[in-house]
Amino acid sequence: MRPSRLLALLSVVGLAVSAHAQIRVAHWNICALKGNPAALTRVLQALHADNKAGWAQPVDIITFNEVTTGSLSSLQSLVNGAAPTGVTYTLATYTSASGETSASGAQAMFYRSDRFSEITSGHADIFTEAGRYTDRWLLQLTGYSDTKARVYVYGSHLKASSGPSNEALRLDGAVAIRNNADALPAGYPILYTGDYNFYSNTEPGYEELISAGPAQAVDPFGTGTWAGAMQAIKHSQAPAVNPCCGLVGGGMDDRFDFVMPSLAANDGNGISMIAGTMRNVGNDGAHFDKGIGFGNNTYFPGELARSNALADDLEIASDHIPQILEFTVPAKLSAAFVSALPTRAIQNATVALPVRVQNVATYVNALGVDDLSYSVTSSGKVTGTATGTAALQPSSTTVNVSLNTATVGTATGTVSVTSSSEAVEPAAVSLPVSVSVIRGSNPSLALASDLNSIALTLECEPDTGAATVTTPLYNFGYDASQSKLDVDQVTFSGAFASRFTMPQGVGANLATGARTLQFAFDSNGATPGEYSTVATVRTSDEAVAGEQIRNVQVTLTVTVGTGLQGDLDGDGTVGPGDVAMLLLDFGACGGCASDLDGNGEVDSGDLALLVLLYT
Repeated sequence: MRPSRLLALLSVVGLAVSAHAQIRVAHWNICALKGNPAALTRVLQALHADNKAGWAQPVDIITFNEVTTGSLSSLQSLVNGAAPTGVTYTLATYTSASGETSASGAQAMFYRSDRFSEITSGHADIFTEAGRYTDRWLLQLTGYSDTKARVYVYGSHLKASSGPSNEALRLDGAVAIRNNADALPAGYPILYTGDYNFYSNTEPGYEELISAGPAQAVDPFGTGTWAGAMQAIKHSQAPAVNPCCGLVGGGMDDRFDFVMPSLAANDGNGISMIAGTMRNVGNDGAHFDKGIGFGNNTYFPGELARSNALADDLEIASDHIPQILEFTVPAKLSAAFVSALPTRAIQNATVALPVRVQNVATYVNALGVDDLSYSVTSSGKVTGTATGTAALQPSSTTVNVSLNTATVGTATGTVSVTSSSEAVEPAAVSLPVSVSVIRGSNPSLALASDLNSIALTLECEPDTGAATVTTPLYNFGYDASQSKLDVDQVTFSGAFASRFTMPQGVGANLATGARTLQFAFDSNGATPGEYSTVATVRTSDEAVAGEQIRNVQVTLTVTVGTGLQGDLDGDGTVGPGDVAMLLLDFGACGGCASDLDGNGEVDSGDLALLVLLYT
């Protein structure tokens, strides 16, 4: 072991990502732990840190060949000792028949305790000739309840050595595996792993595994030849030419080890192989018939020290190198209203109820999550439908449905979001809706009728400051089924708009009673004559869904006198015309110009005063 290579490998191990994400499957024939334990540990660490496919993550499922009962405890310690911080592995059901001991041991599988659980009733031992048994395990993916979020894993070690008799035994073993797998429930993902000892792609046992049928195996490297230097990237044995410790040597020239999905685990749905992610760990394709550590190794492009360190460890850890294959996880459906539902809404208003639909399956790389197809339907007073493929978190897809507010009362309904994606969790989300529909507010300038416009008059003398006039505003017909009324603002129009203001009346939540609108005219600098404007008072519903604006209008006319006391007709003198106007106003007349003494009525006192002012 070159020290610089060891340091390079250890520096990368810390980068392994501990995330609940896509599925990483590994396989390794460990030759009964005859190799160097420290090197074996570092290779296990390298499996977690391997980012050859573009990302690193802890292995989720790993199967081993040649595991003896005596080495099982040590292997379990090595597996967990090499695991990234916070990740632990559970040993699946382990069985070892007497014949398997003579064949260097049985098959073992470990799985991440936080990612999977074993359904022990799914375990089976399948006799595959030559004293060997294939183990079949059944795992359930954590966080998913659908049966297609289960995966059957086969761990096999078929008869070794070349020759027709050994090929026949391997064929018998392959037939036994396929017979067992073909009888499983249709559509379940299946993973075939193991040291199959196939010498070529024309060997009958290999052809049996990839033959048509319910559980047909799919070779990630393709079904072509793996013989010779041009196919060296596919080889898994032997990493050393002259190894120690009873390990098999000869250099990298055989493909004995496989990880292959079934058709159901390669259909792009649910748990499915990610194309292009199959690799023999540490094999750079440039060491045919050589030790994998001969010269430089370039398994990790641009990381020579890291690649060389891994190659050195592979040469002394076992006489096979491990394999990795990546798989997607099923989609996870999340559906919720984008914002809190309104408690109340205005009748006949358009009330949108946007729904956020999202694929919230966690991942290290977006390639590791199955697509989430969705369908949105509505019932009751909610209308709107949609279909599509939801965005993967942190992005999301927004679907707009709306509430029918035609009828006053409680509007109820349901938004249903479903998904047909394989093994999606959950398959459906139901979003109930209940909103109180109320009438809109109704501004009125009269108490007993719905009055939306009036005219007001005002008289004043020039340079006397602000002259005011008031009128009440009502929320006509208000009861609990009607919105309160907000007075928002006023605008004045016309040539004299700048002389008018509304100093009183703006405010919210008018229910019963009246709001006093006070209008003011600035008389300072005004010349005698008539000034008019139209005041548009904007009102709206209280802050509820679908609130609407409604206006009332007040026409204001102000007569500015000459400033001569008693000049009621504005002709610049006090004469008969003024007497006539005073007599017309005789009686109670608060605010009238004819009320010369300001006692709130036009009477004989005002007439006497006018006579004194007579010119």
